[in-house]
Amino acid sequence: MGFFENNRLVELITDYLKTQFEIIKLDIQEKLEEIFIRIFKLFLVATGFGITLFFLLLGGSEWINEALESRFIGYFIVAAIIGVASLFLFLSLKPTNNESE
Repeated sequence: MGFFENNRLVELITDYLKTQFEIIKLDIQEKLEEIFIRIFKLFLVATGFGITLFFLLLGGSEWINEALESRFIGYFIVAAIIGVASLFLFLSLKPTNNESE
C-alpha cells in the first residue's frame, strides 16, 4: 500500500509542477504581448511624428526659398540645420568611459 501512495504523491507533485510551469509560461507570453503592443504603438507615434516633421521642414524650406527668392537655398539651409543637429545628437550618444580600475 505504501508504494502506491508514494506514486500518487509523485504524480501530484509532477502535476503541480506542470501546472506551475504552464502558469509561468502564460505569464511570460502575456508580458511579451504587452511589450509588443507598446513597441507597435511607439512605432506608429514615431512614424506620425516623422511624417509631420518632414512636412514642417519641407514647408520651412519653401518659405525660406520664397523669402530669399531662390529655388534651392532654403533646402540647403534646412539640410544644414538638420545635419548640425544630427551631429550634436550623435556626439552626445557616444558612451562615456567611466571605468574605475
